[in-house]
Amino acid sequence: MTVSVLMIVEGTSPEISRCVNVEETMTLGELSQIIDASLGFTGAATHLYVSQEGAQRSVFTAAPGPGEHQENELTVAEMRPMTYVYDPAANWNIHVEVLGPSNIEGPTPMLIDAAGPDVVEACSGPELMTTFRNQARLLAAGIEPDLETITLMFSYLPVMPPERMLDRMTQADPVSVATRIGNVAEEMFFDEVAAADEGTEGPGLAQHFDDFLQSRPDLLQIIDMDPHPERNPTMINAVTEFFGDVLGGPDGVDVPDVPGMPGPPATQSLPAFPGFGPDSFDDLPDVTDIFAELMRIFSPGVPYEHGGMPAAFAGKVRDLTELPFPNTVADLLLDARLLKKRGGKLTPTKAGLAFLNHDNPIPKTADNIRLGFEKLMGEEIWRSIVEWIVDDEPLNPKAESWLLWPEAFGILRETAPTQVFCTAQGLQLLELHYAHYTGSN
Repeated sequence: MTVSVLMIVEGTSPEISRCVNVEETMTLGELSQIIDASLGFTGAATHLYVSQEGAQRSVFTAAPGPGEHQENELTVAEMRPMTYVYDPAANWNIHVEVLGPSNIEGPTPMLIDAAGPDVVEACSGPELMTTFRNQARLLAAGIEPDLETITLMFSYLPVMPPERMLDRMTQADPVSVATRIGNVAEEMFFDEVAAADEGTEGPGLAQHFDDFLQSRPDLLQIIDMDPHPERNPTMINAVTEFFGDVLGGPDGVDVPDVPGMPGPPATQSLPAFPGFGPDSFDDLPDVTDIFAELMRIFSPGVPYEHGGMPAAFAGKVRDLTELPFPNTVADLLLDARLLKKRGGKLTPTKAGLAFLNHDNPIPKTADNIRLGFEKLMGEEIWRSIVEWIVDDEPLNPKAESWLLWPEAFGILRETAPTQVFCTAQGLQLLELHYAHYTGSN
């Protein structure tokens, strides 16, 4: 899901703010690079995030000390309004908050709005920038400015005509801001590819892709001649074909294709299903394995106040389900009556403990799981998914964006971009739900 993030530099005049659409799975560490690029920071200084809830103050940083948290433990989806401090030795404080989910479809990160100028990092804060702008305005108006301040300003900024200097201190060029964000996004992508390559034997994905390009003279010509090769239909089709071949999954039991799925070069697709890859199904946990591990995580009693759990437990839930919203997972388990909340802590119920105490807990807990999914996405949508899998009924289009949830709990696996595989335990569970809906139990 795409969300809109607002960033406002505190104490600026005129206001310096940026609004950027990003993926909700982006970590705070990745978000810091977007903040720096959008506002014009070099990124050379250290940074940290500060969150304040009542009397409790939480600090997230790349190198946490005692009492601090690792910034990559938290995603944008879990982030509450925070202060991003760039260079703690200076005075750059940026208010950062998620405005909400965005309905705009397109690549991310995407610049939505750029108000005010780029920062002048050497000023060490907004106060001196405001002073510089006031003096630049006097200079542009033909009024004698303060000589000492003007001399200092030209030591921080290139010498330019007064009107251009005033523009520089008033409004950033949105194209330049978007370009910086795009460059950072590209670097982040190739860092991920390089990291993935390091964990594999033999040529990595980047090398395979380079070999693929070298084998296609027509694509090389497009790259050389087309100023925007990423928009070229031939290039898009070829890249789609490449990733389809490289990431093609194993054969499985097909269920009906998802309706309304456009072919290449469309940008819309099914949600990215975790664990998808050749020969990966045997290593993936079953439905009962996932629920059992969740019960183990919550068995000691997990604090759950204001709809959130501590970062350490949230990280465990996120790693297990590969969903970016662990608090929603906890809410699902509460609605399913697999967890209960007592004294501000979440612990397994008797039904939840069945996953730890019984060899085949699915018949005992099927109704609980059904209630959880119905509460999460609505009975109509969950029933549509059940009937789609069990009885080959058409899938409600509204249900397409929810398919990552049954996949995260081991019920479904994706085998191809528009095909899913229902696991044995998943089918057992969904048949029980189908019997409930049709009254055949």
